[in-house]
Amino acid sequence: MKRVGYYRVPPAPGIFFSPAQEERLLLLGCEQVFSDRCLASGVVRPGLERALAALEPGGVLAAPSLHALGGDLVAVMDVVLKLRARDLHLLVQQPEIDTQADPGFFETCRALTAFNGERAMIRRAEAAMVARGVRGAGLKGLKGGVAPIEDEDKDKDEDD
Repeated sequence: MKRVGYYRVPPAPGIFFSPAQEERLLLLGCEQVFSDRCLASGVVRPGLERALAALEPGGVLAAPSLHALGGDLVAVMDVVLKLRARDLHLLVQQPEIDTQADPGFFETCRALTAFNGERAMIRRAEAAMVARGVRGAGLKGLKGGVAPIEDEDKDKDEDD
């Protein structure tokens, strides 16, 4: 089974590859190592695409850290779900993740991605309700709502 390495180079002037990261991946047994440069202008990762293309089902993508896979949680989850869909494994040095030994990591990521999607859906629904002027939806009988916290604090101060 083939093992391919991937890392991202920080956006520092004049730095186009990282010998230390590349060496760490080669020591993990990677046959090939690919990289991309972090760009503020957007998410363009031809190195990651080449790394994934170099792997057949059952292969392993190795990375020094989760940061190598993406700049935020959504980007990392996107890569992880692509790996799972292509029947590839993930090996990360820090934190230690090896989906060959513990495939539960993929299920955890799938659950977190679903939660993130649900959260976005709920926020959109709440925003639509606010835009339509719906107040206290589902809270019939609480016409005035709950007393403000300030009033409760005043009552406590007067009792003292």
